[in-house]
Amino acid sequence: MTKWLMFSAIWGIGGSMNLAIRSEFSNTIADYTDIETPACGSTMSLIDYEVQISDQKWHPWKESVPVLDIEPNQVTDADVVITTVDTNRHQEVLCSWLSEKRPFLLCGPPGSGKTMTLMATLKKLTDMEMVFINFSSSTTPELILKTFDCYCETKKTNHGFIMSPTQASKWLVIFCDEINLPAADKYGTQVVITFLRQMTEQNGFYRTSDKQWVSLERIMFVGACNPPTDVGRQVMSDRFLRHAPLIFVDFPGPESLK
Repeated sequence: MTKWLMFSAIWGIGGSMNLAIRSEFSNTIADYTDIETPACGSTMSLIDYEVQISDQKWHPWKESVPVLDIEPNQVTDADVVITTVDTNRHQEVLCSWLSEKRPFLLCGPPGSGKTMTLMATLKKLTDMEMVFINFSSSTTPELILKTFDCYCETKKTNHGFIMSPTQASKWLVIFCDEINLPAADKYGTQVVITFLRQMTEQNGFYRTSDKQWVSLERIMFVGACNPPTDVGRQVMSDRFLRHAPLIFVDFPGPESLK
């Protein structure tokens, strides 16, 4: 449990760091503690190890990376995911968040594999269906409501109106790509982000047609974005971010590239 505490601290506190700073941060934690840690040399840091329940020891992530031979015709297939040290590490964290049914964000430069990482993770979870929404500077809550109309149904029960996915027993994961693009209004509010925050906090929304409260069931949100320092990006509200843990998906490290 003490080793898992270290592992959780590295990814919980250091999730928003890039690869180089996260490696440095993990080694700093290792220096501060008397918990048994692997001997990290100049080429490996503590984030290159996982804790396995079976023997309670640290093991390099690269031990769990399968050797994959793909056919020549699959090379150009965008759905083929080559498992690497980085994808394994990220999937471990994402599976934990998905099992908690909480919203989260993937941040990183264009082409770093945010969407593909999430798709590969969801393939392992058969009880979830993912729907893509592409945000833009003019996105409003109407886009999310239209998505609900396509993939969900609303029923009147003794507890009021409840909206749930049309596929029974499955969770609907609404993937909001470019989630930090919507422009703020004159009051400095990103309306669609505030709508997401309301549904996260209150688990529902007021239907505009008849002013009835609609509760959500088996619906969750995840997002992906470029860093807010990029052109056209907005700094998202801390009031929403406090509900959504963030992981920075950097370009692959040397081990993954090899």
